[in-house]
Amino acid sequence: MLWLVIHRTVRAASCALALTSLTMAGAHATPGGRAGLAMMRLISPGEITLDGQILDKDQLREFYAFRHYALAWDSPEAGLGARAWTVYEVLAAAEDEGLEPADYHVREIALLADASTDEERLERDFLISDGLIHYAADVAGGKLSPKQTDERFGDSQSLGLPQYLAAGARLGSADLVGFLAGLEPQEPQYAALKAMLARTRELVAAGGWPTLPDGPTIRPGMHDPAVPTLRQRLTAEGWIAANGKPSAKGNEDYYDPVLSKAVADFQGEHAIKPDGVIGKDTRAALDLPAEARLEQAAVNLERIRWTDIPAAGRAVEVNLAAYLLQVYQNGDPIMAMPVVVGTPENPTPMISTQITTLVLNPNWTLPPNVIKEMLPRIREDAAYLGSKGIARCEEEGGRVRLVQPPGPTNPLGRYKFIMPNDKDIYLHDSPDSVKFHYALRAYSHGCIRLSNPAGLAALLLDDRLATLPDGLDGLVQKGETRHILLSKPVPISLVYRTAWLDGQGHLVMGQDGYGRDTRLWKALHKAKQGTARKMVQRISIAG
Repeated sequence: MLWLVIHRTVRAASCALALTSLTMAGAHATPGGRAGLAMMRLISPGEITLDGQILDKDQLREFYAFRHYALAWDSPEAGLGARAWTVYEVLAAAEDEGLEPADYHVREIALLADASTDEERLERDFLISDGLIHYAADVAGGKLSPKQTDERFGDSQSLGLPQYLAAGARLGSADLVGFLAGLEPQEPQYAALKAMLARTRELVAAGGWPTLPDGPTIRPGMHDPAVPTLRQRLTAEGWIAANGKPSAKGNEDYYDPVLSKAVADFQGEHAIKPDGVIGKDTRAALDLPAEARLEQAAVNLERIRWTDIPAAGRAVEVNLAAYLLQVYQNGDPIMAMPVVVGTPENPTPMISTQITTLVLNPNWTLPPNVIKEMLPRIREDAAYLGSKGIARCEEEGGRVRLVQPPGPTNPLGRYKFIMPNDKDIYLHDSPDSVKFHYALRAYSHGCIRLSNPAGLAALLLDDRLATLPDGLDGLVQKGETRHILLSKPVPISLVYRTAWLDGQGHLVMGQDGYGRDTRLWKALHKAKQGTARKMVQRISIAG
């Protein structure tokens, strides 16, 4: 299908085939009528402002020049024709993508639905085209730029987007539906989040759900006054049947097997150990308001729009919020492992770089934040550093480094993966294996601890293993520090998505350990003004 030709972030190189197949023929003479009027408006100096909306004149000029300035959405009939209505419906339903319909001129288009004069028809066409261009850029590549959020790595590009959309504008209304649907990311995770967003919006409209009163941990089989409220909470979101009742009369406060099973299912889909025990983390997840859950779905839709797993070659992605590293080959996951990331006080930053080098049996140079934590112990006990095997290394200029040599107690373990960045963040082994079994794994000072570093090392060096003397394990057992360059640097992205698909394809709504969801939600709603304006619904479709 033609709409599948475009790359989902509309980075232009991929739309050449679609443009070739849809290129308009002829009409090189100066256009007349409405086309001439459009050309004059687009080539004359100054902004184009319609009903207080400043349109993107450069992109509109690109769009209409491709069409030789013929209007794209006009029809002989009164009201909006079928094709214009198709586009309007998509723009008006932008909230299904976690976007704001008012950003795409839906009110202004509606006010001109019954345009009759040439000037009004031209303005209506401009509004539809401008709204579509901006909607396509937002839904395909993200609404926010790196200047608006530090979670995004690089600027989105819309090179070729106006021409692509102008070519698509020639499609009939039936094909146009598929063309527009193909603009959004096609990943299963995106579809699952859209469904979650729609369900949560209904729950918000219905009043959400009750919050549990404060209290101690509730274990299966216990009696607790919060249980009736828990039953209401689980019913509201559909975790138990709406007609669910206590296991026996007079047991309204009994935490019975039906409720504990529902809580365990809830925990499993919220990245919490599914044991049915209602502790601090489970209570917080249950008490998160429906409005906050809606925001979580919307901001994660935006995050998906920013990122691409390369379609060719090998790549590594670490989702910090999911505590998960995945390796991809030609777009398909081939390895996954739990990881430990930075604490909320020492959060791991979002980074896009390359893994270039594997270090076996690395030294550990203590970073300033770790030294700061150790200072009280160092001052109290002169032998403290020596007991940890940490040595003072003096350099020229009087600078002192604290270094721990390789060994079984070295916090970096036996493997370190260098990925150049200005934050001094890297991947490494860890002797503290217990924390990899925790559901929530934010315990490091910022670097990423790997649960299977040997597996990752073997995978990244799979084209060189046969050339290594003694093999990888043999080199590790020697205990000597050794740097091994990868044959080809492997791209790695550290991302932050608080919603993801697990290994069974179930959507997990995790915790926002770094408090970034609210910040991103605010950034999304500051990106453009006027998003609270009421849409005017007075559209008529020509028969």
